[in-house]
Amino acid sequence: MLASAILCNAHAQTKEAWPSKPVRFVVPFTAGGSIDVLARLVGKHLETRLNQPIVVENRTGAGGTVGTDVVARAAADGYTLLFTAQGPLVLNPFLMKRLPYDATTFAPVTVVVEAPNVLVANKQLPVSNFEELRNFAKANPEKMTFATQGIGTTGHVTGELINQQAGTALTHVAYQGFPPGLTDVLAGRVSMMIGDTINLLPRIVSGQLRPIAIASTKRSAVLPNVPTFAEAGYPAIVSGPWYAVVAPAGTPIEIRRKLADEIRNVLGLREVQDKLKELGVEGRGLSPEEFDVYLKSEYKRWGGVIQKAGITLDK
Repeated sequence: MLASAILCNAHAQTKEAWPSKPVRFVVPFTAGGSIDVLARLVGKHLETRLNQPIVVENRTGAGGTVGTDVVARAAADGYTLLFTAQGPLVLNPFLMKRLPYDATTFAPVTVVVEAPNVLVANKQLPVSNFEELRNFAKANPEKMTFATQGIGTTGHVTGELINQQAGTALTHVAYQGFPPGLTDVLAGRVSMMIGDTINLLPRIVSGQLRPIAIASTKRSAVLPNVPTFAEAGYPAIVSGPWYAVVAPAGTPIEIRRKLADEIRNVLGLREVQDKLKELGVEGRGLSPEEFDVYLKSEYKRWGGVIQKAGITLDK
């Protein structure tokens, strides 16, 4: 009995002590990108709240799977966490035949921010809203091309979602990154582009590109004048990058709740809110339980879209 009580007390103290050493955020994408910037911004403010260093480590490769696998294999003690976009969690499992990890086993912490995708057009395309675009597409199918940052990106799967929901036949043109696609859209070699508010906000505000519709559930705070697809009659067209924190399977819920609460508090800071607006993203801060429901629904939804469209990254 005494030994059992001592063990229980030691276990309770271990849980109460978290974090008692540095916490590592593994970012499975390159340094300097928007997700890396967000991880470091959140990490800087978390250090003050948790009284421990937050170390951001970029482990890149294979569309985010390398860094994701590092976390999947880590101890479930709350000291190694994945700060990622949704690709490795809900897209790659359907784009790639073989993953080194099971994407359904991660322990959810929170969704940090979202950046809705926007359908934008070259200013010479004679459409100003989605209904006009659909009508123009029927008469001019050969002109209905859309650029994205590559095969299997959120822009690509959003285009396929639009095709499936609206009955359009938009043709995907994949680029290696955002800049070359933007160049061809601005030059009129490609009619449209689908990308997130992080990349497209400056081009929309400057008037370089004409926004047609935004794939958010309600109008975005960063682009309040751009109508949603729901306003055009397509409420299921909701998409865009979301950045989240997940932990290895088995990480205690107490740790995950504490971390989610502290991240939510960080998102409420004026300095952080100003930076999010500058980046073109909106803070979320879901609880682990809310994120669990959302993650499962996103996995099912995008799996269906990708499989129906026949998108694959395997050669």
